[in-house]
Amino acid sequence: MKHKKITICFLIVLIAGSAPAAVHLVPEDYANIQAAVNACQDFDTVVIAAGKYSGSGNYSINFKGKAITVRSTDPNDQQVVNSTIIDCEGDGRGFVFNMGEDTDSKVAGLTITNGDGLAGGAIYSSKNSSPLITNCVIRNNSAVFGGGIACTNGNSYPVITNCQIIANSALVGGGGVYCNGANPKIASCIISGNVAPDGGAIYSHNAGNPLIVNCTISGNVASNSAGAVYCYNSSNLSISHSILWGDTAPYASEVMVVGNSGAATSIHISYCNIQGHNENVIAESGCTIDWGQGNIDLDPCFVNPGSNDYHLLEESPCIDAGDPEFIAGSDETDIDGNPRILGEKIDLGADEFVPPIPATVKIMPKTLNLESNGNWISCTIALPDGYDIGDVDTDTIVLNENEEIGPVWSRTNQGANKVLVKLDRFQTQQMLNDVEGLVELTVRGELIDGTEFKGSDTIRVLKRGQ
Repeated sequence: MKHKKITICFLIVLIAGSAPAAVHLVPEDYANIQAAVNACQDFDTVVIAAGKYSGSGNYSINFKGKAITVRSTDPNDQQVVNSTIIDCEGDGRGFVFNMGEDTDSKVAGLTITNGDGLAGGAIYSSKNSSPLITNCVIRNNSAVFGGGIACTNGNSYPVITNCQIIANSALVGGGGVYCNGANPKIASCIISGNVAPDGGAIYSHNAGNPLIVNCTISGNVASNSAGAVYCYNSSNLSISHSILWGDTAPYASEVMVVGNSGAATSIHISYCNIQGHNENVIAESGCTIDWGQGNIDLDPCFVNPGSNDYHLLEESPCIDAGDPEFIAGSDETDIDGNPRILGEKIDLGADEFVPPIPATVKIMPKTLNLESNGNWISCTIALPDGYDIGDVDTDTIVLNENEEIGPVWSRTNQGANKVLVKLDRFQTQQMLNDVEGLVELTVRGELIDGTEFKGSDTIRVLKRGQ
């Protein structure tokens, strides 16, 4: 009988151990985020509905060593991320990791704002903790060290991917990110508009090996030195496939490498686009800048950096400018969730340029007499197999993007898998008034999900009087 009891207990343990991971909903099931975290077992998930979360239990959130995920309803939807907000109201940080968490402890798809702390205004990782922070917006936080994120301790290996670290400030160093003896990997992130005396974007201090990969670091400001990256006192930092452009400081507007009491500080830079190249990357005596292969100094051609749109234009020299031997991981993406690599080689920066869908465009009439008095220029647009013509957002269609002549009428023919648009003839002829002969006209537009398409056709233009 004793043997039978032991067997029953063993089966009960197996059944209990195989229980499925639970999902805890905020605010449906729990009044605040910390309460949901407290109720979790390893590998549970806390899902936070869109909204603003403030007050006790919604800041200084501590995972308490648990391997859990805290996320928005859809971390891959930027609108959801932007509307799922942890507002610390200056009362503390957003998240604290200090109990040995690893990358099974995840924060995904949240906006963290108005955080404040000694180190790490939004997120603080220390004491051998190595969380995964992904698809988050870290905005308008402040601290003495690391206005956005701070990582300390030599056994800490946090991973920060696909995040926007924007408009944070630090009183001493690291407006965006501060590393003190830690080894974070920061990949496919945009770090912009951050402010600190040293290291407007990133400050790396003491023995550690931070790794910065495919980041766009731009528009950060340091009041002393290193608008982008400041390395100090035995910090061995590596930057690759990144863009450092438009950062400012009185001294070393992009990168500053500083030693202390004989400490050998070094930085390795490869396949990066750095404004001013070595003129803006300065090392003090005894420190090392290891210039690897593939570095350039060319305008990256951002779409609109003034509006934090750091996507690459088609003419960007950062497209296909990466290491030809680089092989992307199966789940490796850019900041928008697009796969690496889409071209011949990996791109530089957080954005992997997505070529427009090649559309077939036919413009009528094929010969346009500038003296003619018709009402319309007709254009048909067809997409390749696999795309639904019904997904075309006809309001985005333009002829020759610099002129932005849009349709005055459109119709989608699902059966023929084509869109027919009519363009104002007078506007088109005015645009072509100074040209003659064969002219290539380009039509652009977007699908309803924002994916671009592009196609061209050639017509003959006859000048007035011909």
